[in-house]
Amino acid sequence: MSELRQKEILHMQIRLFRLAWMKWGVGLEKCAEWFDRFQVDRYISECYEIFHVQGDEANLGEVARYLKSQGAEL
Repeated sequence: MSELRQKEILHMQIRLFRLAWMKWGVGLEKCAEWFDRFQVDRYISECYEIFHVQGDEANLGEVARYLKSQGAEL
């Protein structure tokens, strides 16, 4: 994977984490716990080809569906 692609993925992971924390109304610790426990960064990386053509709101919806499918209670 190119360095540019890695930076783009990291930027998306950071944006989606920040958006999740703000939209879901949970503390940073809880949001970080979900992202870590359910490997959301890996999920974002694996879905990057689809995610990079969608907006952040749509991507956050996908992340929420993923978390719920893994047992997280949002």
